[in-house]
Order: sequence, then structure tokens, then C-alpha cells
Amino acid sequence: MFNDWYPRKINVNSDGTPATYKFLTSVFEPEAHFSYAEFGFYKADTAKNVCELFPNATLYLFDYENNISPAKERLKKYPNRIFYFGNSQRFNDSYNWNLTRLFFYNNAKPIFDYCFLDGAHTFAIDALNFFICDRMLRTGGYLDFDDYDWTLGNSPSLNPQSCPAIKQQYTDEQIEIPQVRMIVDGFVKTDKNYTEVIKNKIYQKLSI
Repeated sequence: MFNDWYPRKINVNSDGTPATYKFLTSVFEPEAHFSYAEFGFYKADTAKNVCELFPNATLYLFDYENNISPAKERLKKYPNRIFYFGNSQRFNDSYNWNLTRLFFYNNAKPIFDYCFLDGAHTFAIDALNFFICDRMLRTGGYLDFDDYDWTLGNSPSLNPQSCPAIKQQYTDEQIEIPQVRMIVDGFVKTDKNYTEVIKNKIYQKLSI
């Protein structure tokens, strides 16, 4: 049940997230070799810009399985090394499963220089996503959180009226509370190993 509950179309900026790839240009040279992980790439708009700006970057892209093939087609002309990880829409599946398998595959060593958390925007998934990314992020790397003030209730595509499965998955409180804000305020801002670079969005890791 609910193997295909997520909306086929959601409202996103066709340019992706300019604040993310513009920030990348301020910390990485165009020819730099670095590892970029994105959670919730959807149509790969942000990833496309990262590929164009940084042809030597290695990309790790995580999202639902049905978004993999269109992203591969869209990014096929770029020389970057790109790895895709698709998960199902089952309620207890998420990109965290593939991320954890990658963590074990690399013997629990940090491999990322930049993690863009732009996926579920929910505490149940992205609080864990933060903690795994923290283990996989190199010292000096960056965590980038999208939609600090976003809520399920205010989402045009994921409010309970537009997407009835939301009502079955979350309480009324969870639908109305900005869950990304809970993660950033509760776990990132209070962690002495991170410093805020862009308010409520980008944090640099100072130490392991």
C-alpha cells in the first residue's frame, strides 16, 4: 500500500537552488576536485548547475527511483563522475538506507566535501540524514539545508488536501511545524563542531 503515493509533479524552481551553487563558487575553484552529495535532486536542476560549474566534481545523487532515469538523461553530457542512488516510496524506506550502505562500503570514512539536504524536509527522515552526513563529511566540508521555514501544511504539492497520504503519515502538529528548522536549531546550531556560514542554511564542519 502507498508504494506510489508521492506526487508526480511538485513546484520547484527550474533553476534549482541558486543559493547553493552560487555559494559553491565562493569556496571551490572551477577546476576543483570535490565530492558533492545531494538528497532530493528531483529533476536534477541544481545538480546540472554543479556539473556545469565544476566539471571535475564527483556527484552522489539520492532520490526516488523514478527520478533516476530522467536525471541520467539530463546529465549524460557532463564529464563529471556521477553516482545515482534510488529508493522506493515505501513508508519506511528513504535515501538514508542507500547512504548508510555507502557509509559501510567506504569503511565508515568521510568521503563528502559538501552535502545538500533538500529531500523529505521531515524530522523522521532528515534528522537521521543529518547524523549520517555528519559522519561522512570531511573536516572543512559543508552542510547545506534547504527550506528552513517550509512546512507540509504550506506546501502546494504536499499539503494533506493535495496529497492525502500525508495525513496518514503525520500528525497535525508535524504538518504545521517547520521540521527542517527543528533539525538545524536543535542539532546543528548547538554542535560546537559546526560554524554558521549562511544563516539558517549553510554550516561548515570544523572538526571530526
